[in-house]
Amino acid sequence: MTYRSLLVAVDSAPGCDARLALACDLALGMDAHLIGICGVAMNEPPIADPYMGGAMIGESFTLFRDLAVAEVQAARDRFEAQVGPRCTRREWRGGLGMPADLIVQAARAADLVILGRRSGRSPDRAADPADVLMAVGRPVLVVPPDPARPPVGTPAVIAWKDSREAQRATAAALPLLRQASVVDVFTCCEPGRRDEALVQLADVVAWLGRHGIAAEAVADLPGPVGAADDVMAFAEAQGAGLIVAGGYGHSRLREWALGGVTRELLSASPMCVLLSH
Repeated sequence: MTYRSLLVAVDSAPGCDARLALACDLALGMDAHLIGICGVAMNEPPIADPYMGGAMIGESFTLFRDLAVAEVQAARDRFEAQVGPRCTRREWRGGLGMPADLIVQAARAADLVILGRRSGRSPDRAADPADVLMAVGRPVLVVPPDPARPPVGTPAVIAWKDSREAQRATAAALPLLRQASVVDVFTCCEPGRRDEALVQLADVVAWLGRHGIAAEAVADLPGPVGAADDVMAFAEAQGAGLIVAGGYGHSRLREWALGGVTRELLSASPMCVLLSH
């Protein structure tokens, strides 16, 4: 199993150049097709003056549309400048619309979706990775603005929870885990449940071994802050470049209510995180 097609979001958020460089590295290393994508939603025009006969609406619509089209073109220029000299197997997709919606639709053409970390950008200019993660049927690799280390050729940490999401994320991450220098399957558990946790981790380690991936099981006590901090602290201590985790959340009032670990990893992880919902 490998990735044959990668979809990377292109925008003006901080860290986009690092994201594109990483996506290009992965595409070259896996002989994969690289698709760049950008969506920009048009701003609503202001309310027209009733004495102007609606003229303001038409002029504003044209102006906002032209600005959105120019932003998409700037993203394409950025993609070609960063990726063009290195990746010949590339493709561009851009259009007007909510970025997350366009990415979810285009994900059918990819094995892996590469996004930026949560930022202060408006969701009509840069996709919120939570919106994509919860709606897409592909694994999502979230890249921080300045990754501490690359996600391949470095240690990887699987943040294990005995759940469907963690199982799917681990299976989806196999192409990256095969290129990791070390793999740890990590979980936090209460003292009285450590033996039970180690039995679960042993199954995961054995399964990885059948795929040619040597891994170690680590069951630790929970820290005082939270599970996400425990995972990130362990990954940092290992010098990891990749965290693999299940993406947890559910729809609530047309917004995503994320699990605490998922929310923190999306917004604070200093290393790349592969998630699957």
